[in-house]
Amino acid sequence: MKASIAVTPDRLRPAGPDSRALPPGADVAAGGVAVGSGPRLARRAAGLRSSAVRDLLADARRPDMISFAGGLPSPEGFEADAVREAFSAVLADAGHALQYGETEGEPQLREALARWSRARGVPADAGRILVTTGSQQALDLVARLLVDDGDTVAVARPTYLAALSVFRLTRARLVGLRGDAHGPLPEALEEAALGPDRLRMLYLVPDFANPTGETIGTERRRALLAVAARHGVVVVEDSPYAALRFRGEAPRPLSALAGEGPEAATVIHVSSLSKVMAPGLRVGWMVLPESLFAAAVRIKQALDLHTCTVTQLAAARLLQSGRLESNLPGIVRRYQERHDAMQAALRSAFGEALVTSRPEGGMFVWARQRSGRVVDTSRWLRAGLELGVMFVPGEAFYDDEPDPACLRLCFATTPPARIEQGVERLAKAWRLAGGAA
Repeated sequence: MKASIAVTPDRLRPAGPDSRALPPGADVAAGGVAVGSGPRLARRAAGLRSSAVRDLLADARRPDMISFAGGLPSPEGFEADAVREAFSAVLADAGHALQYGETEGEPQLREALARWSRARGVPADAGRILVTTGSQQALDLVARLLVDDGDTVAVARPTYLAALSVFRLTRARLVGLRGDAHGPLPEALEEAALGPDRLRMLYLVPDFANPTGETIGTERRRALLAVAARHGVVVVEDSPYAALRFRGEAPRPLSALAGEGPEAATVIHVSSLSKVMAPGLRVGWMVLPESLFAAAVRIKQALDLHTCTVTQLAAARLLQSGRLESNLPGIVRRYQERHDAMQAALRSAFGEALVTSRPEGGMFVWARQRSGRVVDTSRWLRAGLELGVMFVPGEAFYDDEPDPACLRLCFATTPPARIEQGVERLAKAWRLAGGAA
């Protein structure tokens, strides 16, 4: 079944906070932005556009569609029976489960998250854990905590597109750091720190990054932390994928390395149960330095009072029961099988025309067309949607000057046979868009 679908560059590119990013027809005026006949919007609201991935979700629901687009975990790992049992158990004490709770989070969940974090090398105690409504809220809290209008936030190139949206909402100035196969370059961070604008934060997804799937090695982590410490830059370690390692040895977390240099770096560790338990629970957390904890709690209190009590209690029960730990190896094996199937299919279908990242875990493969064979990825996506396959063009993951040759492919939700079929469609769409084998 074919569908007529409009895919435009604006639909795929995260927008900045200035007038260049405003919607068509917007009228810039003092105190806000008028869009159509409605009330004036604040500039930070008018400058935002919908996520490229979210815009593609409706297409993903087509029964004939093979989606490599959404960064969704496989529902085969959700353990619905265990979740149902956990909610039933906590609702036995409905007076607690359905009542308001503490802004910091339910104590039993904070203890369970501290144990989970320490088991993965993160220095964490319950007293420094702030439970959030998903890790996306944690990023929002960090930005509100540290970044004023016009402050600079350094990010990898490319990086997580929803983080770019959060930082733009705070009207931060984004600086994409040059990098290599080992991660952002320390000298690029040094240049940003010495620039004319105040560099407040370095945002990193150090393990199986979204979108590239790459991991920053230990020595590069140490070097980046040393620069950050020297210039008083707070490092945000966003780590939702670290538990999904299916090959190799895990580097130590940034938060564990932070105190090893001559000067201690300030690191805020952010994580989530979305990729290892279920994203619908919306349970994330932050491990904060003591000096920042009280202020972060006050900001969260102002935003939503607290994260859903009944969900927190159910998540705590699942963690305490050991069901998450026992279920995790199966999730990892499934992702390894699907990753390997995707790499094999891409080699077979594209030969040398695509260069792909080689992640040792996580959910994503980053592909780049070789020089001389590049087709516009928006045009490629349009052709793919007609053929029943979808991906996210790489331009969505850049703060500026996007690389038009790249695309992100998620393998997590698609079985191997379906991956092979989807990559065949992907290759056909590439040829229709102007690619040549």
